[in-house]
Amino acid sequence: MSAESSFRSRVESRAPEGSIVDGVVEGPDGLRYLSPLRAGAFLGLLRAGADLDERLNAKLESQHGVNLRAFEILLFLAVFAPEGTLRMSQLTEHAPLSQSRVSRLVSELEAKGLVRRTPAETDGRGVSVSITDRGLETFKTAQETHLRDLEQWLFSRLTETEIRQLAKITEKIIGAS
Repeated sequence: MSAESSFRSRVESRAPEGSIVDGVVEGPDGLRYLSPLRAGAFLGLLRAGADLDERLNAKLESQHGVNLRAFEILLFLAVFAPEGTLRMSQLTEHAPLSQSRVSRLVSELEAKGLVRRTPAETDGRGVSVSITDRGLETFKTAQETHLRDLEQWLFSRLTETEIRQLAKITEKIIGAS
């Protein structure tokens, strides 16, 4: 039994020591904590996401020299940007990262020759980011690793119905933010 499933078993089997209201246990001592079901769901979601993120990141870094967040920047430029170019502000809007984090990633990718920054054509204040030929090749080889790893570590463990449910659940959680 893995440490994660062992932990989840302990959380889910722990008998509440007080009344449960709206998924929160209030003990006789006034301490409040999530019910075993909710604690298992919350901690499971966090740990599953962190574990998947860590595995994907490590594999991309070791095999292709880009971390998962840098891979996302290359993905946006290679797949979703017209002609492989986006303004830095657009890139920041698409990436689930802070403006400073996106800027640092673009700097790292530029130092590796994977992207190029230029002044925006429409005004002198903005900056455009373009994927280079080398960046596109890096993305193409890294995407094969990434897709294979997502299949192995996530999608192969779920049925198509569960994948649809997961997509719906995560969309609902993210949409509420």
